[in-house]
Amino acid sequence: MSADAEQIYQNDQTAEQDTDDPNQCHFDLYIKASPIDKETRGPCPLCQQWFMIAYLMAENQEGVVFKVFTVQADCPPKLFVDKGWSKTFPVVIAKKPCRNKAGHDLADEMFDTFEELEKFFEGINRSCPELKRHNAPNSNAVLEVADIYAVFCGFLKGSKKLVHLERKLEELNEFLESNEGIFLVDDVLSFADCHLLPRLQHLRVAAEKYCNYQIPSKFTALWKYFDNAYKQPAFINTLPSDQDVVYNYEKKTAFPLPKRGNPTLQAFTYTKDIPEEVKAVLSQTTESNGEAALNEPNENESSINVDATTNDNYQE
Repeated sequence: MSADAEQIYQNDQTAEQDTDDPNQCHFDLYIKASPIDKETRGPCPLCQQWFMIAYLMAENQEGVVFKVFTVQADCPPKLFVDKGWSKTFPVVIAKKPCRNKAGHDLADEMFDTFEELEKFFEGINRSCPELKRHNAPNSNAVLEVADIYAVFCGFLKGSKKLVHLERKLEELNEFLESNEGIFLVDDVLSFADCHLLPRLQHLRVAAEKYCNYQIPSKFTALWKYFDNAYKQPAFINTLPSDQDVVYNYEKKTAFPLPKRGNPTLQAFTYTKDIPEEVKAVLSQTTESNGEAALNEPNENESSINVDATTNDNYQE
């Protein structure tokens, strides 16, 4: 096996730490690769969800260091098979040093089911309560948004109507309006946001491409949520390409396939800003409420130290 390239994620304080520090936790995160170029980040919402959680933990907690590899789903490394891989993504393999809060050495252990991944991240989470699923505000928020993605998938398949999708979006907009913070739980990204945002991105990109549908500008709280999310490096630096998102639903939709050229010859694009007409609506709302103006996204504005050699690709 060989790693074509890798990225190392850690914050500046961790980079200066002694690796003998008992709170250090090193691990490798394996996510699905793009089905188009077989190398870049693929369109798996669950992979992005855990990538965001790992990113935020490395950003906000000293001692967390991880590398990201992309893997072709139909060509897993022998390492997976040897460790009893459950054929699901993402996959975490703990490295040395890696101890959980109870002091147990996790080095060389594999975590690949949802339950195992949750146990791993909960076990090393010393400083980020907002990233714990069973934190009460997170649990409540996840319940509020749990079925939005299922309704969206049903809409693409033709089993749900547009009215069903917009009803869910309206409910989400009302929930966001009732919040005091800019995100689902507070003013920082939480487990609930890491669950919702990758799926919302799929909804926005795929619905526009297949159905020529744009989320209505009247859902101002939802668009503000998008706008704030696009300012977060943990979100925009883990996004799949728009082309991969669209490709992901080609065999899952009743709508006509969009006209496009050879996707392998196209430059990847990444939707990480809100439409100009929506910005105009939000600016009017912002001015009338005396709030701060909308900002442009900044993918480099982060306390995380990313040592990137090239792309994050891992193949056998």
